[in-house]
Amino acid sequence: MKKRNRLKKNEDFQKVFKHGTSVANRQFVLYTLDQPENDELRVGLSVSKKIGNAVMRNRIKRLIRQAFLEERDRLKEKDYIIIARKPASQLTFEETKKSLQHLFRKASLYKKTSSKK
Repeated sequence: MKKRNRLKKNEDFQKVFKHGTSVANRQFVLYTLDQPENDELRVGLSVSKKIGNAVMRNRIKRLIRQAFLEERDRLKEKDYIIIARKPASQLTFEETKKSLQHLFRKASLYKKTSSKK
């Protein structure tokens, strides 16, 4: 992901936590916040030390980033924060992507597609 698509600053995280909405499943918690002044989506990741060592945490972050990359064109332009839960450490890439897609559908984050036949 490009730098402009990342949430890094604590104040950005706090703004999303305070004013955003959240949905969750067993593996992840997803916070979203509409940012009208931004024309691109931005993603912040949080993987706790409770989940595993640095290798495991970085692996989870790589899987989440890749899933976002593949879904980016279908998602609305918002700020997203993904918090990984303990079961996320056992997931393959396909399972991670499927779990995130479930959250995106649950939160109605996919853009409307105009399908004309």
